[in-house]
Amino acid sequence: MSALAPPSTMPPLPGGAPPGSVPPEPPRRGWWMAGRVLLAALGIVALVGAASYLLARGELSSVVSALRQHKPVQVAHTVLAPTGSGEPETLLLVGNDERPPPKDNPGGAVLPHSNEMLLVRIDPGQPTISMLSIPRELRVPFTRLNGEVEENRINSAYTFGYEESGDTTSGGVKLMVETLKRVLGLPVINHVFVTNFKRFEHAVDEMGCVYMTVDKRYYHNNSELGAEQYFEIDLQPGYQRLCGKQALEFVANRHESTSLIRDARDQRFLLDVKAQYGATLFENREKFERIFGKAVETDLHGEAEVLALLELLAESAGKPVRQVPFQVELHSNYDTATPQQIEASVHSFLTGTAALPQHRLNRAVRSVHVHGAHPAASLLSLAPTPSSTLEEAQALAGQLPFPLEAPRYQATTAEAGPDTLRRYDIRDEQGHLHPIYTIVVGQGELGQYYDVQGSTWTDPPLLSDPSQTVQIGSRTYSLFYDGEHVKTIAWREGSAAYWIENTLTDNLSPQAMVAIARVTRPVGTPAAPATPTRAAGTNPHTVALPAPGTTTVTSLSVKIAVALSFVVLAVLVLLAVLVLVRRRELKLLREQVAHALELEARLRPRLAAAGGVPRPGHTPPAQAAREHQLL
Repeated sequence: MSALAPPSTMPPLPGGAPPGSVPPEPPRRGWWMAGRVLLAALGIVALVGAASYLLARGELSSVVSALRQHKPVQVAHTVLAPTGSGEPETLLLVGNDERPPPKDNPGGAVLPHSNEMLLVRIDPGQPTISMLSIPRELRVPFTRLNGEVEENRINSAYTFGYEESGDTTSGGVKLMVETLKRVLGLPVINHVFVTNFKRFEHAVDEMGCVYMTVDKRYYHNNSELGAEQYFEIDLQPGYQRLCGKQALEFVANRHESTSLIRDARDQRFLLDVKAQYGATLFENREKFERIFGKAVETDLHGEAEVLALLELLAESAGKPVRQVPFQVELHSNYDTATPQQIEASVHSFLTGTAALPQHRLNRAVRSVHVHGAHPAASLLSLAPTPSSTLEEAQALAGQLPFPLEAPRYQATTAEAGPDTLRRYDIRDEQGHLHPIYTIVVGQGELGQYYDVQGSTWTDPPLLSDPSQTVQIGSRTYSLFYDGEHVKTIAWREGSAAYWIENTLTDNLSPQAMVAIARVTRPVGTPAAPATPTRAAGTNPHTVALPAPGTTTVTSLSVKIAVALSFVVLAVLVLLAVLVLVRRRELKLLREQVAHALELEARLRPRLAAAGGVPRPGHTPPAQAAREHQLL
């Protein structure tokens, strides 16, 4: 017993606990580590936000400088409302059809008038960017600057404002904006951008032209005997590259179509510009800033307002653009709209778009289920393709190095003219020529044409970034939505791409688009069953088409940002897993230490009584014998 160390000289237990007691567990550090991970994530987000802000600030001076290439549009804040950072904005784009007198007619000048009035709504709280074209022939009452009440076409407000003030950028814009706000019931219009024909033509040329579909043959020549005198045009149908003069002819043509068709051409052009140049806008921003600033006059000249719009555009860059139809009654010389129609159109414009109900999207596939070669034509009012069209297509097929596919059923009427077939070549962005054909089908109504096309150019801008791909039978279809409508449906077979583009007003339903695509087959061969094979797990009755408004990543910068986001997310998940593993290891270690210390505390009195507690530096005889055997 004398060899035992007194209790007072025994080594203290961890934490200073007296012998025989259970020591407290070490302090838990898991939540603190998780907090550090959270702070790191917030730091990354803050850095990304700071980088975006600095980028916007860096672009600010160049954008402001570009917009100051023309004198500012001087309009009071009571007419154009200022906006703050992050708030929705409504922009007005005006096409001023002001023309100098021709050489042979000195008195034939065309006064300033708004040939195009396009509203654009950018709302960070909505899934799409909305576009609403105001019918220029819409007959409305408005109050002139001198107080007189006038009832006339809505686009004449721009002319009357110019005549009374002598200035398009103040009087013309002022009266037009006031009229639009009052007639449409718009709460605010924030900014206005005005261009004219000549500036538009130069801007398209400087951009590098635009690939888009000309829906039908357009032709008019004022010099022909007995010809009416209006805007001249000479365009062939089909997907093609339009430069300044041709693009101007397409968007400015106002003959043989309704106001809705004319506005739809303008909007279709803007959508095709976005499809072609949206992905390169960031890296070529200085070029586009200069072109845009040269092409427009605007009230947007202050740095704070420009920065607010830049931040809003950056936030909405990946959103699809939706064409909002204006509900209007068409007449021979003017258009009318009831207050209810105007209210419905503006409400749709301001509130964005909602996803189509899923049952309607599924019905788009179920309703066109094909048995053999006969679709549900009666349900969709499809008519067999005329034999003359198939014969002409068969003759044209011999001129193509790839199979020509034509629809066996059409969405048309007896009043429609004969289909138009054309074979031509198209030069891609790298300068390579590709054979291409188009079949133009009229629906028997003014301006309603859709196009069936095929080409060995398999990746034109038109077919970039589909909203969704869907497997039906042996084909994979790419669908491109425009709001609630399918704008284009495409597929690839062999070395060629084929697609069907909707009418300018998206008159074909999703069901009709899918049906026509499924019965489009190579000419000269029997129509094969639409579902000869079926991919495993694929049921054409339950294929879900996409909800419109799906955000599509287009620009390189956005793709990089998304990739970095996934990397950051993966790192955060990995850190979280490591934190949880480390917490579990620490918990087990704490339990083992606590158990060992508890056991030692219980056994210490017994060992001390039996003389089993060794003195420091003293090895018990039994342990010394075992160590000697091991040696």
